[in-house]
Amino acid sequence: MTLVAQWTDSYDLAAGFVIPDPTISTRQVAVANTPGNWLIATVVWHTGAGAQTIPTVSVGDDVHNWWVPLARVSGPGGGVAIWAAPNARAASRVYVSPTDYVTGMSINVMEHSGLGNYLTVADKKTATASGTSASLTLAAPPSQALAIVAGGSDNATATLTSATAGWTSASAVSGTNGVDLTSDTRLLPRYQTTTGSVSVTYTTSASANIVAVGVTILTAAAAPSQPNPNWPITTLEVGFGSGAGTPRDQIAWTTLPRRLLAFDTSRGRQYELGALQAGETNLRLRNDDAALNPANTSSPYWPNITDMTPARVTATWQGRTYGVFHNLVERWPQSWRDPHWGEVNATAQGPWATLTTELPNVAAGEILLDAPYGYWPLNDLEGAPTGSNLAPGNAEPFVQLVSKYGAGSAVAQFGVDSGLLIGSPNNTAWQNRGLTSLQTVNGYSLRYGPGPALPPISPGWTVEFWARLDASASQPASNLGLIAMKNGAGAVISLYVDQATQCVAVADYDPTTHVRTNTVSGLQVLTGLFTHFCLVFDTTGWRLYVNTVSAANRTTPLDSAVAWISLCGQQDEVFVGRMLNGSFAHVAVYPRRLPYGRIVAHYWSAYGGNRYDSADQRINKLLAIGGAGIARSISYTSGSTMVPASTIEGQAVATSVEEIASSDGGGLYEDGHGYLCFTSKTLRYNRGPQYLLGDRPDLGEVPYLGDVVFDRDPAQVANSITVTQAHYGRKVSVSDAASITQRGERGRDATTHVDDALAVVDHANYLLLRYKEPGARVSTITLDPASNPAAWPTALGVECGDIVTVSRRPVGGVLLTGSFEVIGVSHRVDSAAGEWKTTLNLAPADPFFFRLDDATYGVLDGPGVLGW
Repeated sequence: MTLVAQWTDSYDLAAGFVIPDPTISTRQVAVANTPGNWLIATVVWHTGAGAQTIPTVSVGDDVHNWWVPLARVSGPGGGVAIWAAPNARAASRVYVSPTDYVTGMSINVMEHSGLGNYLTVADKKTATASGTSASLTLAAPPSQALAIVAGGSDNATATLTSATAGWTSASAVSGTNGVDLTSDTRLLPRYQTTTGSVSVTYTTSASANIVAVGVTILTAAAAPSQPNPNWPITTLEVGFGSGAGTPRDQIAWTTLPRRLLAFDTSRGRQYELGALQAGETNLRLRNDDAALNPANTSSPYWPNITDMTPARVTATWQGRTYGVFHNLVERWPQSWRDPHWGEVNATAQGPWATLTTELPNVAAGEILLDAPYGYWPLNDLEGAPTGSNLAPGNAEPFVQLVSKYGAGSAVAQFGVDSGLLIGSPNNTAWQNRGLTSLQTVNGYSLRYGPGPALPPISPGWTVEFWARLDASASQPASNLGLIAMKNGAGAVISLYVDQATQCVAVADYDPTTHVRTNTVSGLQVLTGLFTHFCLVFDTTGWRLYVNTVSAANRTTPLDSAVAWISLCGQQDEVFVGRMLNGSFAHVAVYPRRLPYGRIVAHYWSAYGGNRYDSADQRINKLLAIGGAGIARSISYTSGSTMVPASTIEGQAVATSVEEIASSDGGGLYEDGHGYLCFTSKTLRYNRGPQYLLGDRPDLGEVPYLGDVVFDRDPAQVANSITVTQAHYGRKVSVSDAASITQRGERGRDATTHVDDALAVVDHANYLLLRYKEPGARVSTITLDPASNPAAWPTALGVECGDIVTVSRRPVGGVLLTGSFEVIGVSHRVDSAAGEWKTTLNLAPADPFFFRLDDATYGVLDGPGVLGW
């Protein structure tokens, strides 16, 4: 076995101010493998403290190879996994996507030659340790095997090595932000060919959380039985016990032989301008023994014959396995053709159908990703007595209380200051206003607790909020309390505005003597504008960030417990006063020290609405906020960035994702493995055909059925285009006078989330260029590989987003040909009848775009057109 090539990548949560990456950011690794070799991906990740589940990863690529999870283990600091694509097609990009919150990732994709076409795993082992070493032993395989191990750790300052003899090390990979350990990763893959048992030990130069996995893959696995040499090996598998949210590497697949009678499956778009449709599958399954009856308690699959159970069909042809569908079974209806012939006519849908969660505003979404102990957006209705808590598992509110000395002239209310933060335009705030300069002990506060036990301080706390503080001339003549953390012995730490300097300050209290120490920053905050405050502390000290700037810090002992929190001055058993004139929103408490990158993410999501996201960043963020850690292949994008995400509140995840994909001009679809795929426009531009369809096999064309219609359908014509830029509301209208004269005015409206105003103009002009005249169209084309086995690689391998050339040479007529993009794929299969029809929905391919330094498409007045 030979290691032919390897490609690496790493990611870490930045320690400086950059546009934040999503917590489930898809990584893209550029590869260039030889067809027929194997691709093996080893991945290690650092788990984010806010993860709601145990993160893992999915692996895919741009040509939709069959990637199989071989082994994975998770430990206290993160996890490591091995995935493989046997007998792979030539890929350009491998995608690695976490299922939940990770702060760092390291990846090595290896290309191995000398392996057979089929996958058989002889053994797999895992190991975890918190210390300086971890070991595992793989059992002897029944025949020669390739052993692959991957070790990882969560401390990049500690070297990760393995001196075990017999192994060859692949390229080590590491990632760190260079400031702290919150996103550190180290990865060391190793391999050897063996016929016996093998062991490996990983060691670190300092204590770390170590994770390791290993597998043995038979180098010459036997081919599965293929009864009909002209029909692919078709395998139905069901993931009993799993559901829509089960990560791919946790699904235990059960093969159901001799049950699949027929199926009809489709995915993609039916029409060029239609919305993306989730995959739909109808299955005819033989069920004479009632094993697939949900009510049959004697079934080997009971009680897991239930709705939203994963099911997939793969087809193996000439040693290569293709994904036909990967859907979720909705129903298992029972029927009988006669008393002795039972069937299940099951229906299933693709993962896209599960993206129905309504999104919060983007500011709230980013906060909730970090699993706060408490989150009070303070956007309750006017007249509400409390501020609702949206943190999962904690419904305790902030309670509005009046000073024991009375309100004075203050008025407190919810429902004010709507729209002042871009990332939460519909989020109102709570205010206390109307105090005079002499009213230093009057007014209202919000208080949390004493009630449910607050988390201990020793592991770390983060407290953040937004406040809009009136100018000093309108404030009471005293220090102004912003927020205070207290217990029965007094204050632990508080944040206030110093009267003398008008600067934000921190007061901390010695846990033994209760002596107060004031630290006054140099940042004035009485601006009348919303300001983000974030205080990070534990029992050894604290640091204050204001609008992500480190304003002050101190190393000092702090008490280990907090009993209640007061916002806007204090009204409690210990102290009353220091209320202020201002408003507050998005108060959150976390039982940990948030990494700086996440503080930036929270600030930028509210202040800027995540403006300047690339399309892939925005899509991954929407999926993260919507809790959709689904298997996906999301390509990087370049060029135009996105407007603020100010319109997502109340939208379904799928709707928001599709709007971004459309704005970028990228391709969005589900593939045959059930992955959500996004290919950016920069990767779609100027592509040649992947498949040739026509009536000349001698020219490499694949024949199709004869019911194809070449047409210039005017139904898609639009000669008056208006594109509206989301968030800003700018409109660009363009039209074509000649087309209007010929056909009458036909309008079309579109919305774009692209931030560049000139790109909006380009978008409108592109749509006009594409649709002002009827284009050559072939709406559908059908392949019949059952009658023409040479067509199997095309029928099984073609995917949405592929470009195909369709040609027709009618007798006595001229050649008809055109380039088309596949927008939908369907398979209709009846095994008993020997029928397999693959139908492609097609749309005209994009024109070739202007490209710098290209001899043909980089010429002014040449054939290249402007993209956007």
